[in-house]
Amino acid sequence: MKIGLVGPSYQQRSLPFDAQRSINLYPILDEMGKEVAALYGTPGKSLFATAGVGPIRGEFASTNGRAFAVSASGLYEVENDGTTALLGSLDGSSGAVTIAENGTQLAICDGAKLYILTYSTNAFVKVSDPDFPSSVGVVAYIDGYFLVNENLTGRFYVSALNDGLSWDALDFATAEGSPDNLIAVVNAVGQAWLFGSETTEIWTNTGDSSFPFRRISGAKMEVGILSPYSATHIDNSVMWVGRDNEGQGIVYKAQGFSPIRISTTPIERLIQQATSPETIRAWTYQEEGNTFFVLTEGGLATSLVYDLTTQQWHERAYLNVDGNFEPDLASSCMFAFGKHLVGDRRNGKIYEMSMDYYADGDEALCRERTYTHLSDEGQRIRYSKLEIGFETGVGLQSGQGSNPLVALTLSKDGGRTWSDAYTASIGAAGQYQKKVEFRRLGVAEQMTFRIRITDPVKVAIIGSYLS
Repeated sequence: MKIGLVGPSYQQRSLPFDAQRSINLYPILDEMGKEVAALYGTPGKSLFATAGVGPIRGEFASTNGRAFAVSASGLYEVENDGTTALLGSLDGSSGAVTIAENGTQLAICDGAKLYILTYSTNAFVKVSDPDFPSSVGVVAYIDGYFLVNENLTGRFYVSALNDGLSWDALDFATAEGSPDNLIAVVNAVGQAWLFGSETTEIWTNTGDSSFPFRRISGAKMEVGILSPYSATHIDNSVMWVGRDNEGQGIVYKAQGFSPIRISTTPIERLIQQATSPETIRAWTYQEEGNTFFVLTEGGLATSLVYDLTTQQWHERAYLNVDGNFEPDLASSCMFAFGKHLVGDRRNGKIYEMSMDYYADGDEALCRERTYTHLSDEGQRIRYSKLEIGFETGVGLQSGQGSNPLVALTLSKDGGRTWSDAYTASIGAAGQYQKKVEFRRLGVAEQMTFRIRITDPVKVAIIGSYLS
């Protein structure tokens, strides 16, 4: 009998109702495959560069082919051979940064001040124009202008055309639809999305000589933003973690000027349990036809990832020395030199992230799937054999992973307690006919299976069968 292996992370408040999780595994759909769905291992990481001592606070790949990372208080240029060079320093050394460019300058905002790197000279300075606001939140770029929001107000300012060092005290406007403070300004599809604490407005560049931006009539949403770092432009739209006057924690994707909920109740519960949700960060990337939206940090228990292709959520996590899951190591991502480069939230390491790597740098990458519960209207069932359809024969030639193992634990009480682990081999290199089976699993009215793989090998799981 085929049983439901593939699925998202969807752990409910009541574990006996639904305890399923996919950690460092994500669903793949294929109507013409052996099965209609499978689970693939998420990409691993290989060290590419080291930029200072970190943490990595943000990364940016310029249109001129240069790549940059903010590590602690330092701005570093990252070269295609993995070497790095310090270009300048910010005042602070922690917290996320936002980065934008106008073609000749790179602008970095640390949540208070704005810094400008001039590409032609590599001069890096803090904006000191007396007309510049004393405290700003994020930076964006649209049509030749840098835009910043002034903290604790509803105002946003625009720079001089093509010059982030020059500002005019009169070049500002106020998000006027509601009195809430402006939290973030984001360039989405060439328009300025002004995210407040409870509402959002969309402005466009009209070319007016007195002030270039004007609100689009009717383009207002009764949803604001929870964290200024959770909004990102993706898939010709914008996605963010929302907040309004009734609560917070729903993830939205804009459809035109309408917010469409894409999060599930279990995902929203995880966001609402975060200890510092106002600092949740988002980054995105595309690989092998799947586009991913990643939410991390902010006191989340694990990183939460939405696959825009399958429209399902999974989790990514780092297994710490205590054996507990934490958010994924990657705090940010840029696509540079043909590689996805992600920054370590703990230190100055920058990794290449790829489906061809199977570890977290030099540390284990733990993959775990908790199945949906099995039951038959309260009848006691004997579980004689579970066969899991791994792609076998993936073992390494030597060392850890030469005989890769999967560990199975069982729960008969709805995922609240678990048995000791049973292990089976996924197959040494070339053992393509290897069967991954577990026998004599017992009798129960309800049974839940959980599998875990920590060996640094390719993981692809195509179906599960019970007899």
